[in-house]
Amino acid sequence: MKKLLAAVVIVAAFAVSASAQSPIKFSLFDQVAWPQTEKANLGLGLLYSNTPEVSGLDFNLFVSKVDNLTGVQLSAVNINDKGQGAHLGVVNYGSGDLTGFQYGFVNYANSFKGLQLGFVNYINTIDKGLQIGLVNVIRNNGWLPFMVIVNGRF
Repeated sequence: MKKLLAAVVIVAAFAVSASAQSPIKFSLFDQVAWPQTEKANLGLGLLYSNTPEVSGLDFNLFVSKVDNLTGVQLSAVNINDKGQGAHLGVVNYGSGDLTGFQYGFVNYANSFKGLQLGFVNYINTIDKGLQIGLVNVIRNNGWLPFMVIVNGRF
């Protein structure tokens, strides 16, 4: 009876921690993660991590996907819907509103405020910011639609 009660308590504790914010989330792949949480302060992944909200650091060797980031995203490929902070990787892709810093070989942001530093930088709409790289494209409201070395808007 004591073993059954202990097992029930352990399962309940994991169920509660899976639904709440977790300080750390370990990921091997999207659904192979512990704990299965929607929010994390520190995400550590190997192949692919998908955490809806990160407040802190999200580190992955290959691909990191965060819907809402406040902090630093560090991976070979960073995918992000919206966020504030730094995106450091070979490829950085932001489909929503981003504020902060993108550093990589290729940087893309739909709506951006901050600094992009890379070989190829692309922004659809820029509020305030600067692009530094070989190819710099700002589709709407930049200094010029295309510039070499530097582009931006203040």
